[in-house]
Amino acid sequence: MKPRLSLKNSFKATILMAQFLSMPQAYGEITQTDIRIKSTSDYKVIYGADDRRDVNDYADRLFREKAKSVAGMVSRNKLVEDFFNPEFYNFFKKTASREYGLCEDEKYADQVILPVCTGFLIDERHLVTAGHCFRSEADCENFAWVFDYNNDTKKIAKDNVYGCQQIMARELKETYLTLKDYMVIKLDRDVLDREPLEFRVKGRPNYGEEMVVIGHPLGLPKKIADGAEVKLGNITEDHAPFSTLIKKRDFFMANLDTFMGNSGSPVFNKETGLVEGILIEGAEDLEDDLDNLCTRSVRKKDSTFVTNEKVFRINRIPFLKELSK
Repeated sequence: MKPRLSLKNSFKATILMAQFLSMPQAYGEITQTDIRIKSTSDYKVIYGADDRRDVNDYADRLFREKAKSVAGMVSRNKLVEDFFNPEFYNFFKKTASREYGLCEDEKYADQVILPVCTGFLIDERHLVTAGHCFRSEADCENFAWVFDYNNDTKKIAKDNVYGCQQIMARELKETYLTLKDYMVIKLDRDVLDREPLEFRVKGRPNYGEEMVVIGHPLGLPKKIADGAEVKLGNITEDHAPFSTLIKKRDFFMANLDTFMGNSGSPVFNKETGLVEGILIEGAEDLEDDLDNLCTRSVRKKDSTFVTNEKVFRINRIPFLKELSK
């Protein structure tokens, strides 16, 4: 997928360049800024009202429970054994406001960022995420998967940190007729203290069905966002209706409130509680507020034909069919 970064003015260019130059240069490490520059798949956006909620503030207990099975992808370089308690990791506390230049009144601007992608359990040993979350097989070793990174997390229990033992399946390609973006990872040990997520094995959601997404927008502590539904598509794709129609064998579109860091997030059918797919792509997420010299979330109206968020259908992953046999 080709980069689609739009530097609308010199202010944004200055901020991005300063962030880029300050990035750690360790091999394989992907920072929030790095992902923003290199992958179109990480652009996301707010539709209508901002429906993101911290897990402990979300009203529906069912999805609070499901959130326990959602993990954040964290560079191992960022996890340091705690000096006072070796059973925990500590990490540098950098807020979203500091990383992205968010305006002070932006939602969650004062929360600490850490993950760069999201993934979720589909059995005791396997985790599913977006294919573009890894740039090479080396990233299997370079990143860990952290459960329970929530808004009250100060240190991370080592028991909640899992390594990638092996990439079991991965596709990342887009052609005129195909869009594939998924990865299945075998973790370094079984996850026994939380339930794997159930997912749709055949068929697809219908237009108008309500969706819920759980993940780490902007690398923030885990969020649940609802208020979304399956949409017909994006009017900007009408120039290639045949190609779009064929590609939609693999994905559907929904007006989900998501950002970079949400890539790989499970998207649930609100009524059934089943995972329908993996969040893989969306609209550009931040824009400049030149009056206040800061950045804000891009906001779009809820509309049938203005929807950029793409969700790869989970039952289009052949490996999962083999795994369930």
